[in-house]
Amino acid sequence: MSPQPKKSKRIRPSTSANNAAAAMEMEIDAADRLRLLLAAPETETETETETANAAAAEVEVVDNFLNDDPNIQGLSNKLTATILGFLGYKDIMRSRICCRKIRDAARTTLVPWTDDCYHTGSYSYSHSMETQIRIKSVQKYKAIVAMTSALPNLQHLKISGIYEGRNEHKYCDGVDPDEEWAAKTAKRVAHDIQVVSNFRQLRHLVIESVQVNGKYPVFFNFPLLQKLEVNCCSYMKWDLKMLAGLPSLKELNVSHTPLTGNIKSLLVLKNTLERVCVCYCFNIEGNFIDLADFPLLKYLNLPNYSLVTGDMRDICENDFPMLETLNLWKGVIGYKFHEFQRIADVPSVAEAIYRLKQMKKTFIPDLNMFSWSLSRDSPEWYASNGERGHPDPPFSIDFVQAGSRVGWRWKISRRYNRATNSCEINWLGPEPDRESSDYEVYSRELQSLQEDIFCFEGYHQPPSQDEYKRLCEEYYGI
Repeated sequence: MSPQPKKSKRIRPSTSANNAAAAMEMEIDAADRLRLLLAAPETETETETETANAAAAEVEVVDNFLNDDPNIQGLSNKLTATILGFLGYKDIMRSRICCRKIRDAARTTLVPWTDDCYHTGSYSYSHSMETQIRIKSVQKYKAIVAMTSALPNLQHLKISGIYEGRNEHKYCDGVDPDEEWAAKTAKRVAHDIQVVSNFRQLRHLVIESVQVNGKYPVFFNFPLLQKLEVNCCSYMKWDLKMLAGLPSLKELNVSHTPLTGNIKSLLVLKNTLERVCVCYCFNIEGNFIDLADFPLLKYLNLPNYSLVTGDMRDICENDFPMLETLNLWKGVIGYKFHEFQRIADVPSVAEAIYRLKQMKKTFIPDLNMFSWSLSRDSPEWYASNGERGHPDPPFSIDFVQAGSRVGWRWKISRRYNRATNSCEINWLGPEPDRESSDYEVYSRELQSLQEDIFCFEGYHQPPSQDEYKRLCEEYYGI
């Protein structure tokens, strides 16, 4: 057993100035003592008896030291809670054995969460700054139950599947559960998920690969929650309307979960949402333009078989003022991999994309990101003749650039690095002035682009099927 630390001498202030200086010195000294004490590495012992004896001895030393030390006892409850706030949740829970003062302070301590540490540069004195507790076992679940009263201001919680050896566990079924799945899991040991409702200071909630079944309103009643992640919860039922219970939400990340609803329901979070990512949720619908006037939205990701629609031509100059990243499914007219139903729609969409690029919209960093084509479902689509050496119809679309001049064209899909075999270029801007320094570059790059035009020379859009056959017969002699 290490010797008991020597008690600090009491400070006897004589003047108001001395009082203030002494109080400050006492608080700094106490904070430093507590930091060194709680950050000390734990000692491993060989047997449970030795571990228990060592723990009891340590508790006795620490308890006597802290209960008798006027510097520690002179700290206010608020300052003690602030000191504890520099530690991870495990260190805070360990420190509760020290004395009643620290136990009381722990109940009001705001346990930091990782996002705050990264964004504000907060520093931890703990050897292991564990800000997120993950419920992944029965032991962790029991710890959470204890923390609802001992450390209720937890800010970062991750709920995962519960496992313990070969025993199967789950959380109690929610409202309107899937009856078939409920029957299959009826014999599993059930745990009450309602305990998480006691953490009223939650800022970040992760629900991942959890054995939940039905609707759980408890997950959507945290007024301070800023970040919600729900992943791989196959039987969790919820709708976007339920997000109204999270008025401070900034980030929403959902994937592989049967989420339903219309993205217009996000309007209740118009003034807070910064990031939205919904992947592999096949029942989300609506028009992405409904989010155009969200003042803080920086990231919008709605890919992978989403039912969300819209038209890039509808984006105006003042729409999406802060948006940096946009990722949509091909059902949105004019987005990356859109498949057009009508050839006549392409010119206006290409002009709209070019206009957005000129506005320096950051969610369109490069025109080469667009790879459009004519849909096979289009009444204007037809197949090639399949003859050897016969080119495919020019049903792909890309943007091209010569110097500073931008245009777009119909082409066949590039194969094996062979010539593109494209139609004529549809220019979106004027030709550079012949006296300008850009004209020489323009002429050189234009010549390279025109080398790809041979079979469909003179055509600015795909020819009809009959014209296509005639051109092939004339050009290739087929």
